[in-house]
This record gives sequence, C-alpha cells and structure tokens, in this order.
Amino acid sequence: MSQSYLNQKCEAREHPAGGCAVFATLPLHKGEVVSLWGGRIVQRHELDPDMPRFTQRVLQIDEDLYILTAEKPEPNDCFNHSCHPNLGFSGQIALVAMRDIAAGEELTFDYAMSDGGPYDEFECACGSPYCRGRVTGGDWKLPELWGRYEGYFSSYLARRIEKIKNNS
Repeated sequence: MSQSYLNQKCEAREHPAGGCAVFATLPLHKGEVVSLWGGRIVQRHELDPDMPRFTQRVLQIDEDLYILTAEKPEPNDCFNHSCHPNLGFSGQIALVAMRDIAAGEELTFDYAMSDGGPYDEFECACGSPYCRGRVTGGDWKLPELWGRYEGYFSSYLARRIEKIKNNS
C-alpha cells in the first residue's frame, strides 16, 4: 500500500532517457493537486546518504526535517527536476499544477522549490531555456527564481525568502 497520493490522471512509468518519470494521462488544470508525499518524518542527522535510492526517497519539508518515503519504490519517487517546471509546491508535501497541463506531458518540479541544503546536487541536462547547468541546495536563493516561482516554494523556503527580502 502506497504511503503517498498520486492524482489518478497521472502515472509513473519508464522515462525514455532512463529511470522513471511521472506523466499526465489526462489534462490537469492550474492549481490541481497532483501529488502528496507520505512517509516517515526524520531529522537531518537521521538521514543515511548510503541507503538505496537516497535522493529518490528524501524530500526536505522544513528546517532540518525531511520526509523519507517507503523503502519500496512509489510513483511519487519518480518526479524529475526541470529548470522550467509545470508543478510547484502548495505547503510542504503537495505538488500542484502551475499551469494547465496537457495529457502526455512529463510532470516536473524545480528542486530549488524544496531543497534548502546540499543533499541532492547534480549536473542538470533538462534542456530548458532556463537550465542552470547545475542544481544545488542554494538555488532557492536566486532572485530570478523568486518571481518565477512565487507562491510555489515549500513553506519553509518561502519563509527564508521573505526574511531575505525584508532584510534587504
């Protein structure tokens, strides 16, 4: 039994470039809930970077708090990063459509919307015109993302951003 929720208009399947991905099977409307992560909440010191599928199973949800999804792969473990995503956060564990999405589109979010630390950094090859080339745990600090993703950052990052803006 899955610990997470995936909208029935979506499915996880093999990605043409390898690995897995989530795709819309029917149109999704702006604001529609696509995913809710479930799992065990752990603190940073409890994370084990050597566990199988570490970066697929971990989602930062607050300062030093993470959701660790089930050991058995779930569809929600297959959301990929894009520097030009069609999903964003609502709160800490929900992904919503940032715009209307057509059937067949891959569903992605920018990891800068949720990652506030260096636990999942990598070279990016998303191919979008906005591609940063490298995804880091500090990307949430980029002012150009603040405007593009306003209202779609995880709650704790939205608080960090507001603090920076208020101290400027």
